[in-house]
Amino acid sequence: MIDPYELILDECISALQAGVPLEEILAEVPEFAHELRPMLYAATVLSNPNPVLLPTAQKTALRNKYMQQVAILPPLPMPTWSDKLHAAYHIMRRRLTRQAIFSDLATISMTAILTLLMSLAMLNYAANGALPGDLLYNFKRVSEQIQLSLTLTESQAVALQTQFNVRRLAELEQLIQLNRLAVVEFTGVLESQVDNVWIVEGYTLILPADIHIEGQPQEGSRIHVVAFLRVNKTLVADMIQVVQ
Repeated sequence: MIDPYELILDECISALQAGVPLEEILAEVPEFAHELRPMLYAATVLSNPNPVLLPTAQKTALRNKYMQQVAILPPLPMPTWSDKLHAAYHIMRRRLTRQAIFSDLATISMTAILTLLMSLAMLNYAANGALPGDLLYNFKRVSEQIQLSLTLTESQAVALQTQFNVRRLAELEQLIQLNRLAVVEFTGVLESQVDNVWIVEGYTLILPADIHIEGQPQEGSRIHVVAFLRVNKTLVADMIQVVQ
């Protein structure tokens, strides 16, 4: 069974769409006028692409009335330092809860860790081409030691040490090409021993009288060398250690 109210509402909406004024429609159904008025008003607004909710004259009158009321309001006093401190205290009191503190600490910690990791990654990238005597060379060596400490097996550590020694030899070759003074170190095979002149990995090494030698190096031994590279491409040994 169809609700009479729905039939009346449909007829009223059809009348609205036909251009019949709202008040004339409501006058035809006074018993439903109270319920139909908001529905028909809404239908009128929705059907108009540019609805005018209030006449311009009425809006102007309301605005003037509002401005008159604002004009008679007493001015607000300027806040004192005491008022500002009191407001700040209440804000801090609401903010300084256990959950808020832990949240802020977690955010600060994560930001600091990410910043540190990004800085280390950038430094590591910049230090890759550093040579002995350069500003970032010590950071390069520290980075290598950290990598060695993170190895899980002895074979991984040996492979990494071999890789780093290749770097040392490449750095030595670059320094010779650039004719730079530097303290260098590398590991290699002792190829020849003639008095105080040794050949290690093809490089001539001069041994001063006060040289510090650990072990008993023989030709064919693998030794670790710390030496001073002079501008005339001469290596003067400072320490020699036999590598087991």
